[in-house]
Amino acid sequence: MPRDGSAVAAGSAFDYESKRWGAARIAPRPWFMNGLKLRYLLSDLSPVHGRVLDVGCGAGSIAKAVKRARPDLEVFGCDISSSALAAAVMPSAEGVDFRLATAERLPFADGEIDFVWIFDVLEHVESPEAVLREVARVLRPSGGFHIVLPLEAQPWTLYRLVGCGTRWKAKVRHGGHIQLFSATRFEAMAGAAGLPVVRSRWSYHFLLQVLDLLYFSWLDLRGPVSGSVEDMAAGRHGVLGSAMRGSSMTVATLAWGEARLMRALPGGCGHFTCTRS
Repeated sequence: MPRDGSAVAAGSAFDYESKRWGAARIAPRPWFMNGLKLRYLLSDLSPVHGRVLDVGCGAGSIAKAVKRARPDLEVFGCDISSSALAAAVMPSAEGVDFRLATAERLPFADGEIDFVWIFDVLEHVESPEAVLREVARVLRPSGGFHIVLPLEAQPWTLYRLVGCGTRWKAKVRHGGHIQLFSATRFEAMAGAAGLPVVRSRWSYHFLLQVLDLLYFSWLDLRGPVSGSVEDMAAGRHGVLGSAMRGSSMTVATLAWGEARLMRALPGGCGHFTCTRS
């Protein structure tokens, strides 16, 4: 594997219709991990007005959270999965315009969008360069782009140590991660697409790396599941559901604390702010 990451063999095609992410409600509270991700995005959106787009929106939790926080924005969400989009509009789309589309071919004209974000998508696609070029196409000049990206080829991470995607392929099988990124690889790719990185923030320093590796290793033993831990916990009822939600929030709170404490150090996840050149 190149030192800065690469594509890995995907094996059989990942079934995005049978998996679902992004249904659990997210709020910008600062004391849990997904809230921190949302706050970073909302910070980048603070000077933005007009049309904004969530590429790979899944069941819509981030797009809806942005619309709740910024009702003045015209919010769009695009995803390849029709089942995820069906979940996004039930019981309500909450003012978001959801559309079925691939990340490589977005249903917008050149320069039509004022701001784009992508959460945990670029590692899933066969041609991340094509996705970034498409983001640059639909963005207006000087428009903003925010991406949350797993860095499973980042030096000095546990992902790199275990050979994530090469020797250890649980995230390929159960998460569809067919691209391995380091910050260096992404920055070069984004710059070539006309989306130079202007700010970098970090998370997944140690605790979440350990838990992430353990969770996907457990899936190799247990078998596949239908969605994210947060979505499964939100969908459970009774004592088991309460226990799952409590455990998930405890881990997410500890991860938020770790990310804030070690925010100056590169970790296993990057939060990159880019500007359309």
